[in-house]
Amino acid sequence: MESLSALLAIFSSTLLPVLLLALAGYLLAAWVPLDTRTLGRILFYLATPALVFRSLYTMQVDLLALQHMAVVTVAVLAIAAFLGWSMTRGASRPQRSGLTLASAVGNSGNMGIPICLFAFGEAGATLAAIYYAITSFLTNTAGVVVASAGRSSWMEAVKRGLGAPVLYAAVLGLYLNRAGVTAPQPLYRAIDLLAGAAIPMMLVLLGAQLRRTRLHRGQLVIWPSLAVRLVASPVVALALCWLLGIDGLERQVLVLQSAMPTAVITTVLATEFNAAPALVAASVLFSTLASVVTLSVVIFALG
Repeated sequence: MESLSALLAIFSSTLLPVLLLALAGYLLAAWVPLDTRTLGRILFYLATPALVFRSLYTMQVDLLALQHMAVVTVAVLAIAAFLGWSMTRGASRPQRSGLTLASAVGNSGNMGIPICLFAFGEAGATLAAIYYAITSFLTNTAGVVVASAGRSSWMEAVKRGLGAPVLYAAVLGLYLNRAGVTAPQPLYRAIDLLAGAAIPMMLVLLGAQLRRTRLHRGQLVIWPSLAVRLVASPVVALALCWLLGIDGLERQVLVLQSAMPTAVITTVLATEFNAAPALVAASVLFSTLASVVTLSVVIFALG
């Protein structure tokens, strides 16, 4: 009974605020025409890079912690992709490509950053932003190769990844932080304003995008990818943290970010390269709904 009360308290204080904003986006998209592509571009090119820059510019995290974040993040994505590919044996190649994406790429931005903020405070949000910056680059590089089932070369994929503004925001923020350089106050205040808009905009966009998701028959094949995304990935992250001796807030953020549902960006890539976009969209929807329970359990287990 006490455990159930604790889970309900976690849900109401951490997940419910996130879901309410996403619901607002869902209802808004149902009420008025909403250009999610434009909103997504504002986030992609302005608000999210501003959030990542502010997080890294103001953080108090040593280089060892950054190395831990990078190693575990890359390893979790690689292992989840391998599991996703292995567990969809027998499906068509486009389906395996799409479901591999759905297995590997979690929603570490739209959901991960705000949930880590509510669960662990500003320090948790900073580490979550680092995780997001790494996964964003990998999604726009390796993710392109997976989605295209090898039709895109690694050179093309790297060029696409280098076009992501969040990468440069992360590098610049980290450089200024480590060099002790102070950004001009007017510029930083402008960045701070943009960064403050990022999280609510992410959640509104998530709801609006879920509103556009359509369900189709023959989607039972998605369940293995959901198991990888919501269960196996956080277990892998926890095991890696144990092997590397990572504990405290770093471990909590790494495990929680690894437990996020499938990212909406996977539907964009799946649609672009015809990698079973309907199945990937279903993975996004069902994993997001199921994560209401699984994330509450993960946060409870992390203490």
